[in-house]
Amino acid sequence: AYGQGVTVAPNVLRITAKNPGPFTFYGTNSYIVGRETLAVVDPGPDDEAHLKTLLEVIADRPVSHIFVSHTHRD
Repeated sequence: AYGQGVTVAPNVLRITAKNPGPFTFYGTNSYIVGRETLAVVDPGPDDEAHLKTLLEVIADRPVSHIFVSHTHRD
C-alpha cells in the first residue's frame, strides 16, 4: 500500500513509493529498521509524497544510519 509503513518483519517497515514500472514493479521500496533508534535502507526516489511518508513514520525518533544499496545514473 502506498503512503504507509507495512510491517514485513519484527521492527522492519516497508514503504513503497508510488512509482510503478517495469523495473520497480509496484514501486521503489524503502525500509525503516528499528524501534527507538532507526536505520533507513534505500530512502527512495525524489518524490514528495514518499519523503512525507518516510518522515511521518520516523516521527521524532533518531536515525543512526542511512544505507543506499544501489544508485542509478539516469
